[in-house]
Amino acid sequence: MSKNWTPEDLQAASEAMHEAGEMSYDEFTEEVNAANSAREKIDAFAKIQTDGTALCPRCGMLTVKEQIHTNALSRHASVYICDACGMDEAIRDWTGNPLPLKEWAINKQ
Repeated sequence: MSKNWTPEDLQAASEAMHEAGEMSYDEFTEEVNAANSAREKIDAFAKIQTDGTALCPRCGMLTVKEQIHTNALSRHASVYICDACGMDEAIRDWTGNPLPLKEWAINKQ
C-alpha cells in the first residue's frame, strides 16, 4: 500500500535519515540531478567522438588512440575511454567502488 507524502512527512523522513547517517531527501535529489547532468554531457561527447579524437572523457588526458575502436569502451557509458581508464574501471568495478560519472574530467569543466 502506498502513502501520500505531505511536505511535512518528507521533511520529517529526510531529517530522520540524515540523523541516521544517510543522505537527506535534498542531498539525494542533488545526487540524482548531478548524475543525470553528467550522463547527458558524456552522451553528447560520445555522439561527436570520432577517429582522431584524442581526449579521454574520463581522465581528461590526450591518451585516446587515433583509431577510436581500439580504445576501451566504458562500462558505465557508451563512450570510448583510454586504456588506462578502462583498466581502472575494471578494477573499481571488481572492488565495488566505481567512479561516479560526475567525477569524470568531462564533467569538471
